[in-house]
Amino acid sequence: MRADTELISLISLIDDPDMVVRDAVRARLVERGEEALDSVERFWLERLDDLEKRERYQTILDGIKAQISINKLEELLKSPQPLLERGLFLISKIVDPSSDETIYNHTLEELSDEINIELSGEKTPVESVKIFNYIFYRRFRFKHTDTRMHDPYSALIDRVLLSRAGNPVTVSLAYFLLSRSAGLPVYPLSFPGGFVPVYVDNQGKILFYLNIFKQGSIFLEDTLVQFFKDLGMDYDPQTMKIDEERALISMYSQMLGFVYNTGDRPDISERLERVAALLGHKGFL
Repeated sequence: MRADTELISLISLIDDPDMVVRDAVRARLVERGEEALDSVERFWLERLDDLEKRERYQTILDGIKAQISINKLEELLKSPQPLLERGLFLISKIVDPSSDETIYNHTLEELSDEINIELSGEKTPVESVKIFNYIFYRRFRFKHTDTRMHDPYSALIDRVLLSRAGNPVTVSLAYFLLSRSAGLPVYPLSFPGGFVPVYVDNQGKILFYLNIFKQGSIFLEDTLVQFFKDLGMDYDPQTMKIDEERALISMYSQMLGFVYNTGDRPDISERLERVAALLGHKGFL
């Protein structure tokens, strides 16, 4: 690699005791972008013999990478309906800067291609959903783990797409993400305290409801009404709304905020608070 004199100078000052200098250096590294930071890790950080110093610098670089992703998310959210797969990935990378977008996109593409092959041809909505459910739950073997939502690895969507195991929210997000990529109009019907996936027609009318916790089984409104009664809640359609991409991105952010609200990683909690501010604190949790 040809010597990058500016980058060398920036790295020498990245941990400067003067806060003004340190903040200016980190702001410039944000401008330089991820490629420059990757170069720092490969050609300088990995060669440090001082393990304690290497870990400290890695933490600093991770914070800078997270800021780059926050900036990208802010730009993405300027769209009324931001791209779901991109929004979920950026939040994953804000939490874990080691998340690899190439692996994420490749995994998502492979899963989507397999579903699309099976769904080709003329099929009714019910037939399409039953085929999708079979692939998602039986062939891919997506399953719920960590129902109390404490495990970070069961919470990150890029990890769950690889492992096929995640907490209830992340598996639900995988369901929405893959059904959307297959062209199925499945959206969250949100209400105070939760949501239920629904299949809608071209006019936005709900055709049926889906139970993600029971292999995506199809049910109708009367079952939903009974569900509310069993919980001692009033069924009020006026409080329900069919949401789209922004709400799902917000759901992911709020769930991760819950998972990391332990005090163990204040740096991640702080990043997620900034993400929540960008999203207006909309969410389901």
